Amino acid sequence: MLKPFSLMLLLSSTTLAQGASVTVMSYNTENLFDTSFDDGTDDTTYLPKAVKAVLPGHAEVCAQISSPFRRDQCLNLDWTDEKLTKKLISIGRVIRAFDGSGRGPDVIAFQEVENRHVLDALVDVGLYGLGYDHRVLIEGDDTRGIDVAIISKHPIIESQRHPIFLEGRRLDTRGILEVTIQSGLKQIVAYVNHWPSQSNPTRERIAAAKLLEELAATKVADLIIALGDFNTTINDAPYPYSFLPSFEDAEERARDLGPLFPGTTYYDGTWNSLDKIFVHKNSRSPIYYGFYRIIHHDFLLSPDPKTGELIPYRFDHHTAEGLSDHLPIGMEFKL
Repeated sequence: MLKPFSLMLLLSSTTLAQGASVTVMSYNTENLFDTSFDDGTDDTTYLPKAVKAVLPGHAEVCAQISSPFRRDQCLNLDWTDEKLTKKLISIGRVIRAFDGSGRGPDVIAFQEVENRHVLDALVDVGLYGLGYDHRVLIEGDDTRGIDVAIISKHPIIESQRHPIFLEGRRLDTRGILEVTIQSGLKQIVAYVNHWPSQSNPTRERIAAAKLLEELAATKVADLIIALGDFNTTINDAPYPYSFLPSFEDAEERARDLGPLFPGTTYYDGTWNSLDKIFVHKNSRSPIYYGFYRIIHHDFLLSPDPKTGELIPYRFDHHTAEGLSDHLPIGMEFKL
């Protein structure tokens, strides 16, 4: 029996005539680091213990971390090549299961990827043979060294990263990655986002929203989308999404059409959708929001230890089991 997302894509091929289409996906991979020390970034948690033991000043750096959990991870997490490979293969399984075909979507935006080296490893190991020949990761300003990235089966003809400023100060965050993708005769402009987290003030997410709205204002393309981890909840005030008047929230529009999974993230007993796909109103292609999905295959979920509710299956750095604290999202567009 076809699962809902597989059925959705099958129906799209018959109900949208014979026009070309593109499938997109966004996935926060939760701390996808390589196993090498990169000077200038705070990646010392994600190293093999053998490297930590000889890295000058490592214990002193860890001792300055205020969170007991993160301090213990910094000192004792053993992030090995074997564990990394297992995670890459697991992420590959998620992507291959996108629509039931095993081929994966045409375009994938990632969040929490350390560098181009580990992005290439993901494509070459976890996604081997799927045709993701076009890849972009531009190093951002995040002090932990996590970045946004995008891979595509279609040529990426232009890319740039836009830093986020607030009151003249450049924020130590990922920025917004802008890429232009050529799909046949059609062009797609995609903005990959990973806005400042909930531990940061709302005004930083508002600054990101204002930048995104400004960047897209002059664009002309067949499809203009913004996707990624927006780290925004309904409790944010002022509401950052109110500063995106030119964009439509695909999940919000899809919920008007029928039931969806409750969210993409689960924290303290509450579902949220931190992960979003926004569609700009200037897109020339027709949009059907019924093609939006929160992807929740059984292997992406595990029981909450407190309630037993099925929630995102977080990656366990000790056992190398699990995936991420976010669920992926996807959508198909006719061009």
